[in-house]
Amino acid sequence: MRLDIEFVIYAGLLVSLIIPLYIYRQRIFSFAYKTGNLEFFIKDLKLHMKKEHPKINFDYSIIEKTKDEKDIRIREILILEDIVNQFYNYEYIKDTQNPVPREKLWVGYDERSRSNPKVPNDWIERRELAWHRDNKRCNRCGTEISFNDMYTAFARDIKDGGGYNFENIIVLCSDCQKILNSQNPKNTIASLSLTDKLMVFVKA
Repeated sequence: MRLDIEFVIYAGLLVSLIIPLYIYRQRIFSFAYKTGNLEFFIKDLKLHMKKEHPKINFDYSIIEKTKDEKDIRIREILILEDIVNQFYNYEYIKDTQNPVPREKLWVGYDERSRSNPKVPNDWIERRELAWHRDNKRCNRCGTEISFNDMYTAFARDIKDGGGYNFENIIVLCSDCQKILNSQNPKNTIASLSLTDKLMVFVKA
């Protein structure tokens, strides 16, 4: 009987400690919560995505869907996860690209454009002209890329008979190149540089 009374007393004390802790958890653990105005975060995010990835029309309905989340930091992360997933799942079809004006082509261009497992010896020049043709931007998402950071793909793969002509050369950023060659979506999404770039908005 005494054990039961002690149990009730200790349980009552424990509950009396837990309830205020739960009610005032945001004040007590304020270091773990982020409060403030979400409007600036959303505005900066939208401006960034429009400027950096103009070819993708992002859906921001996730903002409304997460409105019941009290911790702004968690809400921001949920929003960013959704944007990254949209970036990954954006439907892109490898298709014929714009040509380069004939006057910029050189002797032997047509011959070296034919399908061949071995890249032509003027491949660097072809890559650079394709990069300028696309205004130094990724063909999939539209982000601006430097020549050294540029990747290329083919509208029709070389192994399937595609050639090295400019109409077959696609210019890509590193993230889009990873996505087009992805075998494991979860690992690919985690490796995207976009994820790290967007997390800066949460830390700000």
